Amino acid sequence: MTETPGSAFVPSTRSLPREPSGGQQWEDLIQRLWVQRDTLVSDFLSRFEAVSYDDARVPPEDVYQTAVDTMDMFLYQMAGFELPSDLRNLPREVAARRAAQGVPLHSFLEAVRNDFRVLWKGLERVADGDGVTVLVSNMDRVMDVVEGYVSSIQQSFVEAEALLARDKQLYRQRLISRLFTGEPKSGKDIEDICAGVGVKPLDVFEVIAVIGDAVPAAQRAFLNDRRCHSYDRAGVLYVFRVQRRGHAWLDEPPPFPAGYVQDVAGLTAVPGAAASALVLARSGASGLQTMDEAWMRIAADLLEQTLPGFCAAVHEAMARCTEHERQRLLQVAESYARTGSIKETAEELYCHRNTVVNRLHSLQQVIGLDLAVPGQAAKALIALSSLPEFPHTV
Repeated sequence: MTETPGSAFVPSTRSLPREPSGGQQWEDLIQRLWVQRDTLVSDFLSRFEAVSYDDARVPPEDVYQTAVDTMDMFLYQMAGFELPSDLRNLPREVAARRAAQGVPLHSFLEAVRNDFRVLWKGLERVADGDGVTVLVSNMDRVMDVVEGYVSSIQQSFVEAEALLARDKQLYRQRLISRLFTGEPKSGKDIEDICAGVGVKPLDVFEVIAVIGDAVPAAQRAFLNDRRCHSYDRAGVLYVFRVQRRGHAWLDEPPPFPAGYVQDVAGLTAVPGAAASALVLARSGASGLQTMDEAWMRIAADLLEQTLPGFCAAVHEAMARCTEHERQRLLQVAESYARTGSIKETAEELYCHRNTVVNRLHSLQQVIGLDLAVPGQAAKALIALSSLPEFPHTV
């Protein structure tokens, strides 16, 4: 795990003050141990070899220097002296360094708790019989110093990890923002974004866009899902992830309305797909809106904007029907448009094929458009789809 320190390691040049701040016998023990603190460091390094930091790589010189500084700090504190300026923030500095190096907290604390054993063994050695009574009477002092260090280390480590996580998240969000800006992306830009968010340039993605009151629910749903990458702009939440067979959003729809685009080939295509998903989200229906479901409503809106009154004649004709009749005609129109089959429409609507033929004929008489004629069918379906009662499953 570590190496025996050689000439590259610089020993401590600190000196322990001579003025007694507590009992003289205890002060004498600490002074004797100070002279032997190289032995303390060696003892710690020997014990440290049994500690696993998993895949984290901590340079041997870092381990050695930390052991030197820590032992000096303990001896100052046990003697009751004020710490030198370079040791006052040692717990925070060490914890931040180990967190950045990816050392697991439990392994880090295991290593730190060896300090008490090392110090106590060293104190027993310098007590040499006549100082044992003094040593035992000061056991609480030793334990308080070490446990205080452990507590400070633990708190500082957790704070450092939180800062690292926040910084990492901030970095990821900046990368995603770069992806969604309109500026051209170089190959290096795409590589950086992929590395930052953990995807590949040629992955296949799925994208959703969430608007309005559904945004808070979507934020909560994806908060802890590391597979999802989100971008919030002007009140719209875009979320994308690598598409997985059998586990796409189309297979497991989220519990809020959203526009959805699947099979997005490559990271560079995600912003364009997000724009399409936003159009689908704004189409006005509930649930997960795909192109297949929303295209007719979107077409109706666009045609009304460019050709005002495009849907008016059909809407007025349907408004003259009773509610029951209107529902039956819209059901047969949607099913027949989707299946293209009298037989399948009859099976879906649980009626005789002649009933389907009669209802299609009735629809033609009401709106003046025949669904069997492609041109008329397109106009009819676009106009009918913008009615709130139309069953949007096409």
